[in-house]
Amino acid sequence: MTGDNTITLDANTSIGFVGAGRLGTSVAVALQRADYRVVAVSSRSTSSSESFANSIPGCAPVSSSQDVADIADAVFITTPDASVEPVVRGISWRSGQAVVHCSGARPLSDLASAHESGSRTGGLHPLQTFPTSDSADLISGASAAVGSEDPILLNWLQTVVCALEAKPFTIRDEHRAVYHASAVMACGLVASLMGLAAEVWSEMGVSRANALAALRPLTAATVEAVGREGLPEAITGPAVRGDVETIRMHLEAMKSLSPELGHAYTALNYDAMSLFEERDGLSPEAAIEIKTLLRQSLLDHANERGS
Repeated sequence: MTGDNTITLDANTSIGFVGAGRLGTSVAVALQRADYRVVAVSSRSTSSSESFANSIPGCAPVSSSQDVADIADAVFITTPDASVEPVVRGISWRSGQAVVHCSGARPLSDLASAHESGSRTGGLHPLQTFPTSDSADLISGASAAVGSEDPILLNWLQTVVCALEAKPFTIRDEHRAVYHASAVMACGLVASLMGLAAEVWSEMGVSRANALAALRPLTAATVEAVGREGLPEAITGPAVRGDVETIRMHLEAMKSLSPELGHAYTALNYDAMSLFEERDGLSPEAAIEIKTLLRQSLLDHANERGS
C-alpha cells in the first residue's frame, strides 16, 4: 500500500521502540546522540523500559506496544526474533507510519499486518555485537543491512545509518538467513571457538580465564591481519605451510584430549582447505596429503560415534 503523505520521514520524525534489550537500547542511544527524537519505549519488563528511558532524555516508558505505535511515527521492533511477527500483528498501525524490525534473519513478511494497514515497512540490522545495553559506541564504523520495498522508507533508513556513522548496504529478503548465519560465524562462533581453544589449556592446568587472557592477543592480531592483509594472506599455521606431520600430531593429541575437540579441529581445517590452497606456500601434493589425513579423521570420528 502507499503510505499517507501526512507522515514525513526525516531527522525530526518521532521514533519509538518496542523492545528494550541490548540492541534496542544501544540503537536508541545512538539515534539520540545523532539528534533523532526517540520519544517512547515499551518492554515486557518494566525495569528494562525504565532503564532504556533513563538513558534517553525525552523518552517515555509506556505500558504497551500499542502506546508506542500511537505516539511515534516510526517504530523500531527490537524484540527477540520469534516475537516480531506476533508483536506487530497485535498492534493497530496508522497509514504512512514506518515500522522497522531490527532482526538480521527474519523476513520483512513478518511485518505484513502493518503493511496491510498502509504502513511503510522495512528492516535495519546493525552488523555488530551488543554485549551490553551500553554498546552504542560500537555502531559507529560498523555496517548495517537495510531493506524495504518502499523507496521513501529505504532512503530514510539509509540516511539514518549514515547519521549513526555506519555504512548502509541493502539486502533482499531471500538473503537474510544466510547473511545472519555469516554474521553468527564471524561473531558468536568466533567467541565459542576461543572457548574451545581455552578448553585445551585445562590439560595444562590453566583456567579458562587465564587461557583466554593468553589467547586474546593472538586472536586480536589475527582479526587485524584479516582487515589489513585480506584472505588468504592473513591465514597462518601448519596447514598453509604444508606441514603434514604437525597436522598429524595435532590430530592425535586433540583426539586423545577429547573426541569432540578433535572433531572440531579436524572439521574446521577440512572445511577451510579451499582457502589454504589459495596460498602459494602449500604445494598440491601436501594439500592432497593433508586432506586425506583430515578426511580419514572425520570418518574415524563418525564410525566411533556410530558404534
